[in-house]
Amino acid sequence: MKWIKLKRYCELSGDTPAAVHSKRKKGNFLDGVHCQIAGDGNLWINVEAVERWVEQGDRATVSALRAG
Repeated sequence: MKWIKLKRYCELSGDTPAAVHSKRKKGNFLDGVHCQIAGDGNLWINVEAVERWVEQGDRATVSALRAG
């Protein structure tokens, strides 16, 4: 599964919702790439993009910005 809700992501990763929102605020997690707010207001996390970010660090974020 590529996209999972924030609650499930936190259960799997050990991150807190506050940590995820902090990564969004800092620009590490980009809306539309690493995360997305769905029509129902829930925040969904793209696990594949987050894995790339873990493996490549900020290079993954910069690459996503260039691609977008």
